[in-house]
Amino acid sequence: MNDRQHNRVRVGCYVDPVAPIGVVRANIALSRALGADDLWMGDHTRAMLPQLVWDPQRNPMARVIPNLDAYYDPTALIARYAKRGLTIGTSVTDPLRRTPADLARAWMTLHHVTKGNAILGIGAGEIENTVPYGIPYERPVGRLEDTLAGLRAAWSNDGQPISHRGPFHEWNHASFALPPLKGTTPPIWVAAQGPRACRAAGKYGDGWIHVHYGIETWQNSAAEVIAGARSAGRDEQILTRSLLMAGIVVSSPRILERAVKSPVLVAAALALPADGWERAGVRHPFGSDYRGPQDYEPELITPDVLRHATEVMTPHLFGTLMPAGSAAQVRDYLRPFVQQGVNHVVVINLAPAAGIAIGADSLREQRRLIGALKAMKPGRFQASPTRGTDVAPHQDAGDAIVVRAGVIDGDASLRQ
Repeated sequence: MNDRQHNRVRVGCYVDPVAPIGVVRANIALSRALGADDLWMGDHTRAMLPQLVWDPQRNPMARVIPNLDAYYDPTALIARYAKRGLTIGTSVTDPLRRTPADLARAWMTLHHVTKGNAILGIGAGEIENTVPYGIPYERPVGRLEDTLAGLRAAWSNDGQPISHRGPFHEWNHASFALPPLKGTTPPIWVAAQGPRACRAAGKYGDGWIHVHYGIETWQNSAAEVIAGARSAGRDEQILTRSLLMAGIVVSSPRILERAVKSPVLVAAALALPADGWERAGVRHPFGSDYRGPQDYEPELITPDVLRHATEVMTPHLFGTLMPAGSAAQVRDYLRPFVQQGVNHVVVINLAPAAGIAIGADSLREQRRLIGALKAMKPGRFQASPTRGTDVAPHQDAGDAIVVRAGVIDGDASLRQ
């Protein structure tokens, strides 16, 4: 991303690379029609949601996509669909299933094939993609650091044999002779939440991907990214700061109330940490010590758990976990992040999974949100505190949305 592009917020859309291929193509075209600057594909071996929430009798979309676990390899799709004018990244791959040497070759290949329009998004990995396949989920952040160091070494050796050693890899006169593309190497965006991973993002990354958990969490992580960059003698301002935001974008409180009762959205809420539920005064069905994605496995969502969670789910509860509301409300909720340096947002709009009628309304509202975000200018990257404490992005089913600085009235301007 060049300096000119930093002058406004860029917006990406998430496209799940799930069979059939015609649906993937349609979602790519839809994302472009919505105004997305780039696309992001997950690298999963199976879905985060159990098949029991994907009922074709209740949701016609399940008739089109019969199996949520039918994931394509995103690198193959990126090679096919990323081209001049269309950038696609992974959100995200990991260093547990893929070795540093494999990643170095595969992504330099993609860099050439796509003419520089492939972004390597990489994080520390998840249990659901590793343990069921016999891959230990051990020391994931250490492996992430090791892989990032290896990639940088492989891509800076001018094609000469390289000997490089890290805690988890050892190269002795290894060859990485694929040349840079016009002097450039694949951009690396590091997905990081905790202190050590965030410092690695600042040290090695061209971009930093942060999964949305609230402004204070972002500030704490941002401070570590900045520290990591400065420790390596890098200017943190050159990093792309991407916020991965899952939520619901719909036009009215009435539609929001219907959406949050959808089995798919209830299951998505169950995957999030217990402390968010507790802020809404509701005990998480997995217990108060449940930490979220790092503890999550689809098998945890049984029919009884799903039934109970649906009974207690409200817009208030859902809104403590992720942004939910109109385009104007979500824009206003995201404004403090942009003011403190977020210059890229990936929108994972969950509402279309709740059914055709809700999805049609939601996509119109999502287009408004993308346009509104692209009109915003990011502030200087910083981690300074703002007033108040993290609170729900959507506290009730009315028109007000609560953010850290107080109540912001619903804004009808985006519907005009």
